[in-house]
Amino acid sequence: MDKSLLTHIDAAAGSGKVTISADDSTILGIVKDAIKNGRTASFYLTKSQAEAFKLWYWTPERIKSAGLRVVSDDEKERIKSELGVDVGTFRCSRIECVCGHTYGGFEFLQQGIRQHGPDAVRSVFELKNSKLLQVNTTLLAICPNCDELLGRGITYEGDEYAGCSCCQE
Repeated sequence: MDKSLLTHIDAAAGSGKVTISADDSTILGIVKDAIKNGRTASFYLTKSQAEAFKLWYWTPERIKSAGLRVVSDDEKERIKSELGVDVGTFRCSRIECVCGHTYGGFEFLQQGIRQHGPDAVRSVFELKNSKLLQVNTTLLAICPNCDELLGRGITYEGDEYAGCSCCQE
């Protein structure tokens, strides 16, 4: 094993984060367990693990029940020009606020930038060897139009992002 890899793992563990190394089926079992038991976790999956997750999780029935829709070319261009994030293929659910504003992909990424900074959000879409999967996150959507708490987050996934937010089995 490369010493620099161990240095990165040591730094992650030193910051209070755990790193797990296991075969793909073990990792997917851990992901499934987190989803089924309502545990909150972020996983940085290999590309093959992310694809296996997507095949298992994103069934046509789940896509329909979650209300996932492809972010339009116009919204992707707005995300890129106003937020500086290139999302590629990205699907998400939407929430209608009582003020009439629709909270979707743009608003989700805009809120992420406000909470975590632009570099953190961009870096997720620029990962080369892994894909982020967030399971049962505590993100609560906030309408940028009227600051109304929308009561839940949105569900999302994409080519560069394994997805989720509000995973449920």
